[in-house]
Amino acid sequence: MRSTRSIIIENVAIKRIMVHIDGENTNPHLTVKALVLRDYITNTILKPTTITWDGTHFHLSFNLMSINHETPLPSGDWYLIAIDGKDHSHESYPIPSLVEAMGERTFNISNQYNAYFDKSAKNYYHAESKIDQDNLSYFLKIDYSKPAVPLTWLQKKKKAHKKRMHNLSVWGFVKTFNFFKRFNKPGGNRLLFTSSSRKELGGNEAFIYNRMVERGVDKQFQIDFSFKENIKDRRSFFNKFSFTRKLAMANIIICDDYQPELYHVDYAPHTDIIQVWHACGAFKTVGLERLGKPGAPAFDTRVHKCYTAMCVSSQLAAAHYAEAFGIEEHKIMPLGVPRTDIFFDENYKKKVIPEVLASFPQIKGAKEVIMYAPTFRGVNARTASFPMDMIDFEGIGAYLKAHQSIMLIKMHPFVREPLPIPDEFKDVIIDASSFREINDMLFVTDLLITDYSSVIYEFSLFRKPMLFYAFDRMKYEADRGFYEPYSEMVPGKIVRTSEDLLKALEKRDFEFEKVDPFVKKNFRYTDGHSTDRIIDTLLLKK
Repeated sequence: MRSTRSIIIENVAIKRIMVHIDGENTNPHLTVKALVLRDYITNTILKPTTITWDGTHFHLSFNLMSINHETPLPSGDWYLIAIDGKDHSHESYPIPSLVEAMGERTFNISNQYNAYFDKSAKNYYHAESKIDQDNLSYFLKIDYSKPAVPLTWLQKKKKAHKKRMHNLSVWGFVKTFNFFKRFNKPGGNRLLFTSSSRKELGGNEAFIYNRMVERGVDKQFQIDFSFKENIKDRRSFFNKFSFTRKLAMANIIICDDYQPELYHVDYAPHTDIIQVWHACGAFKTVGLERLGKPGAPAFDTRVHKCYTAMCVSSQLAAAHYAEAFGIEEHKIMPLGVPRTDIFFDENYKKKVIPEVLASFPQIKGAKEVIMYAPTFRGVNARTASFPMDMIDFEGIGAYLKAHQSIMLIKMHPFVREPLPIPDEFKDVIIDASSFREINDMLFVTDLLITDYSSVIYEFSLFRKPMLFYAFDRMKYEADRGFYEPYSEMVPGKIVRTSEDLLKALEKRDFEFEKVDPFVKKNFRYTDGHSTDRIIDTLLLKK
């Protein structure tokens, strides 16, 4: 290795599974063609996920779980090197003050320079920032271990039986898929809408299909549908055979959520798999961002890796999902979210408001309609709950009566417990949990109160105020985590107690000035044409 101090590193930060490095080229005569990672033992060179230059300064980042064809960065000592105009390698060096601060030329375990993800004693992923003691060059030491966890004899037997049955099912699925895939030729027009989370066409997929029909674009495709109400539900033999054939024959596949079957097979190279994700924005951590937390996927997961395109609301969201799913960022396109188009559609507004008023006639004479829409607590639908005692029904009810206002409470669908609204306040506090479309309710809402729900993205498009009643923020953040610091992300005032919530309501203290910057940050387009952009860009290839 030939050393030089031309390229220096100014800062290293490992945030979740993303490694960020800032530095500078101090040599005006050195033309940097590339900054790459090199393992000198295997002589492997890998490119970072992203790199940007601002004059002589650079910022690069890479996803530990998606560095080499969307797989985890393997074990080894990975040096950051610069390739100059003559294709010679140059070492990258931390600035002297950083080296001196490290004392023994190594980074302390408990700081921003390292990441440790342990699934078990023998299944872990460790990334440690190191300094080569011979020449002071920086390298990232990766230690990746993934052996199976030892099981008892009975556990092994049960697991083996379950695995045989699962493998048999998957084997039949893959074999059937591969048979029909032979008939999938380039240039075809078969389009499949599919979901394992809904029993019929809905959400972003419905917006795309309905708009295709309005424009007459549907006539250019042979369209198939395949849906399953719940991921846990089993398909009948006929349904599974039909789904497998449609999946294998499709030239374009549109999905809207996690769908386990999609990740077992290898598609024809000309097949497009388009993910039109059901959520807006980049809020709570998901997927690989949850490494080190309950429910995190395997390091080398195939889940989500098959997508050829994914539609999101902004470049920020693109970076979030590239990290979370371990896929290349260029596949994630900020074309917009189809179901947000309704917020810019005057005809839809005129149609839906009377429908919502008919469902909740109490709000017709109210001076203000407040919606409280908290998210659930727990890991999944089976464990979901909400601490009802954190709602001060008496205090809120008294406020509503004094101000001639109404509150609609929309609990997350996972929460089945009924709301214990006192009888004396049932005329001003209304349980709206059974109302299907929360987005339709936003049209009549003047103020939104929530905590960690992604509904803030849709509501922000109305440019109306929000309050964040985050009574368990520290615990929630530790258990679930956020893509960015919560206090810097939410577009409104954060309150911790019911008393502070009532004070904010009385004083009209919402920190409303945060809403516009939030919209600009999280939506590339606010024009109501997201569906058309997706159709034109990804289906019609314009």
